[in-house]
Amino acid sequence: MNENNEITFCNLHKDEKDRVYEVVSESMRVGAGRAGTMSTGKSRIYGFTSDRDFVASSQKFRTALTVIKDSSESINEIVLASQLAINKSTSRLLHNLTSLNAHNIQEIYSLLPQEMLAKRTSGQVKLVEELVKKQMRDTALALLRIAKNNAAMKTEFAVFTKLFDKNPKLQKKSHNVHKVLMNVFYIFFADFTDKDVKVEVECDGIQTAYFDYESIHVALFQVIENAVKYVKPKTNLSVRIYESDDMIAMAFEMISLEIKSNEQKQIFDEGYSGTYSEKTGKSGSGIGLSRARDILELNSASIEVDFDPESQHNLLGVPYQTNKFLIKLPRKK
Repeated sequence: MNENNEITFCNLHKDEKDRVYEVVSESMRVGAGRAGTMSTGKSRIYGFTSDRDFVASSQKFRTALTVIKDSSESINEIVLASQLAINKSTSRLLHNLTSLNAHNIQEIYSLLPQEMLAKRTSGQVKLVEELVKKQMRDTALALLRIAKNNAAMKTEFAVFTKLFDKNPKLQKKSHNVHKVLMNVFYIFFADFTDKDVKVEVECDGIQTAYFDYESIHVALFQVIENAVKYVKPKTNLSVRIYESDDMIAMAFEMISLEIKSNEQKQIFDEGYSGTYSEKTGKSGSGIGLSRARDILELNSASIEVDFDPESQHNLLGVPYQTNKFLIKLPRKK
């Protein structure tokens, strides 16, 4: 308990919690056990035990409690750091879900004005039918964006359960890699079309790999979302699926924002954004590729990036080059 009477850490049983305020010395008998309290000046430590040696020896108990007291400041710092990390992850999840939900609402109201629907107490279905008929293309685009946002929500939940669980439940099975990839790609086709980017996928026969579908879906979502953000407009994104030793490889090759040589590994670190992604205002929170790498590692898979510095060129002052992201998935042993 700290100086503000806030509990930093507690693993006492309920009956022990109820008797905390009976403890007034460093070592005393409480019921069939022993308890004690010490102060560091900044915090107060309470200890209870039913261990026979500690119950029988006041000196042993006092020594053990002293060790805990002397370590209390370090323990407090560790607990606080853990709490901040958990709160940060939770806050990020809530922020992202709130933002995606807001985007979906905005998409719906861009087609179906809220005030118009609110004025109608009946005949709303007919009204919606008429509005959709008048703006069929806009409706199609909105539905695709909503589908993408919903997929993004799903990835947020999946990341939270897979990466922040000590023992994540992975249901590893053999999957057709091409099918899994295309299940993610379709979500982004409208975005690539907006940038006039042609997507080409080549597969050397039917390639199957062994992984947890949900988590690999998340990793591919992050990689492709990254490609949408940084690929050069009016170019091609080519993906090739092929055998590579005992792995199945997916090579994403594109002309995209320049990656400096010293950033080859850093771009997979959480919180890191490339030099030019920041300068062009395209950088986000720097967690997309970090998440992809962590999730791939859960599946005994990997990701790396290679680039061709000789291909570097500028478009309207923005440096681009040929970049290649390589994902390797394990075959079933």
